[in-house]
Amino acid sequence: MTATTPLPQPVLGLPDPGERVPPVAWPTVVLYVGTLALAGATAYGVLAGGWSPWLTVPLAATVTFLMFSVMHESTHHAISTRTPLNDAFGHLSVPFVAPYASFPMITFIHIEHHRNTNESKSVDPDAWTSEGPWWQLPFRWATIDGWYLVYYLRRAGERPRAELALTVAIFTGVLAGVGAALTAGYAVEVATLLAGQRLGLMVLAWWFDYLPHHGLTATQREDRYRATRVRVGAEGVLTPLFVYQNYHLVHHLHPSVPFYRYVRAWRRNEQAYLDRNVAISTWFGRSLTPSEYRTWRRLTDDLGGDAASGAARRPTFHQLRVAAVERLTDDSVVVSFTVPADLAAAYRYTQGQHVTLRAMIDGQDVRRSYSLVAPASDEPPAELRVAIKRIEGGVFSTYAHRDLRPGDILDVMTPAGRFHAPLDPTRQRRYAAVAAGSGITPLMSIIATTLEVEPRSTLDLVYGNRTAASTMFLAELDALVEAYAGRLVVHHVRSREAGASRSGRITPELVRELVPGEVDVWFLCGPQELVDTLAADLGGPDGRGGTVLTEVFHAEGTAVAAGLDLESQVTVRLDGDETRFALRSAGDSILDAALQQGLQPPYSCAGGACGTCRAKVLLGRAVMDQNHALPDEEVEAGYVLTCQAHPVSEELRVDYDA
Repeated sequence: MTATTPLPQPVLGLPDPGERVPPVAWPTVVLYVGTLALAGATAYGVLAGGWSPWLTVPLAATVTFLMFSVMHESTHHAISTRTPLNDAFGHLSVPFVAPYASFPMITFIHIEHHRNTNESKSVDPDAWTSEGPWWQLPFRWATIDGWYLVYYLRRAGERPRAELALTVAIFTGVLAGVGAALTAGYAVEVATLLAGQRLGLMVLAWWFDYLPHHGLTATQREDRYRATRVRVGAEGVLTPLFVYQNYHLVHHLHPSVPFYRYVRAWRRNEQAYLDRNVAISTWFGRSLTPSEYRTWRRLTDDLGGDAASGAARRPTFHQLRVAAVERLTDDSVVVSFTVPADLAAAYRYTQGQHVTLRAMIDGQDVRRSYSLVAPASDEPPAELRVAIKRIEGGVFSTYAHRDLRPGDILDVMTPAGRFHAPLDPTRQRRYAAVAAGSGITPLMSIIATTLEVEPRSTLDLVYGNRTAASTMFLAELDALVEAYAGRLVVHHVRSREAGASRSGRITPELVRELVPGEVDVWFLCGPQELVDTLAADLGGPDGRGGTVLTEVFHAEGTAVAAGLDLESQVTVRLDGDETRFALRSAGDSILDAALQQGLQPPYSCAGGACGTCRAKVLLGRAVMDQNHALPDEEVEAGYVLTCQAHPVSEELRVDYDA
């Protein structure tokens, strides 16, 4: 929710893993080099060393197993941000896994698995490993590459000619090489290497395909959090032994995250994943509900912490009672919650942080985040206060205004967020803040706390609203100006009020006029467009210096909020032709929807890393789940990764040809 410049893309339902594709994933490079050395030793043992097959077959299987991870990382552009380098590792690793296949062929088949996870084997190639009676499964694991070949041949007419030519050439060359080796009398050596490769593929199909997916009925399109599982327990052994794939769910949620970062991404967003009812099993196969997992984790690794002592490592929900619902303006209220003494330490917060409220509304689990408006304190709070502005069509805000009453009980998550600057009573700094509408809510805590803790610092606030009557915390701001006379200046900007001292909308030019000179720390809070515009101006060549902290407030009427499922009329231009279809903002990505329409837009990793599916938004607006490929200037020019993009306007036009 909070970021520092440069601004990240908005997250649409998917927690940010906090891990990006590095320029070079050195652990993966080391894995390749080490496995290459092991392959050389194995070849020596088979061809010249006279080693026993009881040793060389397991060694060859290990080579296949380990080199698959390098190839797998390459298919998702997780080895390097430089595509040629990334693809080079893909081409160089395939011969040690499936020497008769091409890297583009493997990439296509694997991405199809990600797109169609848990559907029938006719569309999800890896479903081959789970279908059929139990006694067939080992045979299916051992023949996974045979099914891949059948799967690919059925679609050969749709694949690029260059890819087909490369695949046929490699297959023919390997077949000829094997024939020559057999003719030259190397039948035993060929059989030994092939036996090792077959054993390696069998283990891969069992661990990478069967264990993460078998028994799960949800498809990737239906529920990405229930289409793949994590396996917990004995991580000290299983994580390195199986190259982090016990956290395979993290890979399916964030395909471009390097494998050695899976555990870190899980730990960072563990609470968010659990709140989405992810599929979890123990290492020995027992399924766990999120509640059981939380208990199990506390008993095994003591990762849950003690909420009563304030030691919880991740935000967690607790039930709190509503103490008051007070009218602030015609369309906003302040809701107060009583914090029991045994939970007070867990709800200690820093200025600018927020809490997430959860309620069952018309049978739906609805969650919204709201900033804490009271000053922060070293003492644990006995009460929490948040401000909620009613949004047209907003599910939670309407509920809060219409139905919420003192005495009601809501699930309230412990505070989170990083929209604040560390304070130092000995420092003298100049702060400036820009807020629009409900963007004032985190700033109420920031302003009061900052001016109290740093008695020599000053703060300028530029605050935009439609009218004085719609201005949240107008009286409270006046009181703060009086209390901190000479240190706090508030500039009100009114867009719909005749005679206002400052009328119109907030612009970079207006901010420069109202807040001249150098500023140590900027706080920007409001709609995405306003925050983006001001942050770009402050960080530009004529910027004002200092730190820029941002927080984007998304209206509940956009797809970023789960309460409204906007239907957009999407027009896709591809190869000069236009196709129009309806797409719900909370549903498939633009890429998936285009593919379902029978179009063939370019794509590769489907994880937001390679940039192959880039298209330009010509009309309307789309937001991306994540972006690891497009530089800021391309995003500002209107480009999106269609594998990650969802429409948030009633009409959207995207152009792959641009």
